[in-house]
Amino acid sequence: MARIKATDSGTKVERRQVIAAAVIDVLAEQGLRGLTHRAVDAAAGFGSGAVNYHAPTRAHLVHLALEELFARDGVVAATHFADLINTPQIPMPVVVDRMTAFVQEMTTPPARQRVIARHMLLAEAQRDPQIRAEFDAQRGAFVEFAAHIVAALDHDYPAITAEVVVIVIEGLIQRQVLIGATPLADSLRPIIAGLLRSWNIEQ
Repeated sequence: MARIKATDSGTKVERRQVIAAAVIDVLAEQGLRGLTHRAVDAAAGFGSGAVNYHAPTRAHLVHLALEELFARDGVVAATHFADLINTPQIPMPVVVDRMTAFVQEMTTPPARQRVIARHMLLAEAQRDPQIRAEFDAQRGAFVEFAAHIVAALDHDYPAITAEVVVIVIEGLIQRQVLIGATPLADSLRPIIAGLLRSWNIEQ
């Protein structure tokens, strides 16, 4: 795990960001059982007890991690797809390339750590309605984001198709990080292209 260091002179916002990133690292490396204030102190490069000042409870640690996960993943999605929203006549190879690049970035460091941490927190969400609500809201925003792109392809059912697209992206990301012993490499793009063709999402 790449340790994140911070000085005591950092601003409150900066320290919260460092703590959030450290929580994600701890979750990815040690799982939910390893999520303690002491472990986050060490991962953040702070002295013992420093994290407790900014996040006094375990729930605070989880909330900081969720904020960081959603913000970072949102930036990655915007980088790959934002310029396609409301763009008419998007060539299908462009969509395939963007989806492939997005999955690849989300499944290599540093995003890979976030995928593992997200998986841990999703398990927690099954028992915590507040965490579940935050995940539902974030995922809903991503589906809506995808629907704008599908609509630009003149598909008849953009909302339903966007939901399926997001399900497939989530599944591919899990396949690359959590399931397969060997991640898909050269076959990733053909898989995405074949799925889009099977849904008749093409010009």
